[in-house]
Amino acid sequence: MKNILTKQFYKQRSDFEKSCITRDKKLTFPEGVTLTQNVAYASDNDKAHRLDIYRPEDKEGQTLPVIINVHGGGLLLGNKEFNRYFCALMCKRGFVVYSIEYHLVPDCNIFDQLRDVFMAMDYIKGRAASDDGDLSHVYMVGDSGGACLITYANAIQNNKKIAKAAKVKPSDLHINALGLISGMFYTDRFDKIGLFLPKFLYGDNYKKTAFAKYVNPENPELVSSLAPAWLVSSHNDNLRKYTTDFYKALSKTGKKHRLKMFGKNKQLTHAFSVFEPFLPESIKVIDMLSEYLKKY
Repeated sequence: MKNILTKQFYKQRSDFEKSCITRDKKLTFPEGVTLTQNVAYASDNDKAHRLDIYRPEDKEGQTLPVIINVHGGGLLLGNKEFNRYFCALMCKRGFVVYSIEYHLVPDCNIFDQLRDVFMAMDYIKGRAASDDGDLSHVYMVGDSGGACLITYANAIQNNKKIAKAAKVKPSDLHINALGLISGMFYTDRFDKIGLFLPKFLYGDNYKKTAFAKYVNPENPELVSSLAPAWLVSSHNDNLRKYTTDFYKALSKTGKKHRLKMFGKNKQLTHAFSVFEPFLPESIKVIDMLSEYLKKY
């Protein structure tokens, strides 16, 4: 069964990459953005250990807050290039944006992905000043699986117990706030995701491990460890309930979190601000997210 699923994952990834070619023909990269591509954040020459850097041309020489963007794709497909339009538009709001690549399931598990994220964060910490990035104002933004990944990364950073259970050494780059777009927060529910993904993410016997209780993102230790977060979803988002349920869990902590929910609209599907970044509603998401992050 696992071999069959593995083949299916690779087919999904291949189909996605083909669809990106068609999508790119329809979209135009925004003007006024300096883009530096495929910068290695590790010395191993691994294509998964690269990042892109976005900077607004009209802010030359200015020190800007930093966004680290982690692409979505259910943790098993996607790439940083898919998020290029979203990242460019975010950068034009006055940020240095680092968009990172990472290994994908089934070639790894979620703990390997977290190690990739932390490796990239350490690299960014070391070079941000040379990019005129302000290390006192650093944010993480992720969509779908990327939102799940940065949620766990931030919790591991801020809670030694969770880090020990994950057996992952976190980066010490401080994150001021999170942007969570249509997050795939729940990976073990009785649905299409939870039926096949957990063992690939956490291992065959994950229920017997110290990390098992944190697979539920509503774990009180986990949610109380997170930085302030801005969440967005829509009525036509197939993972809408993931966002509303996770927001309720966050609200119980008493910390400052915000939720923006868009109403019925066939165009506003899952992570629409990343998939269709030039829609009026997507521009609204980018503006609102930018405004929220800059408060921290």
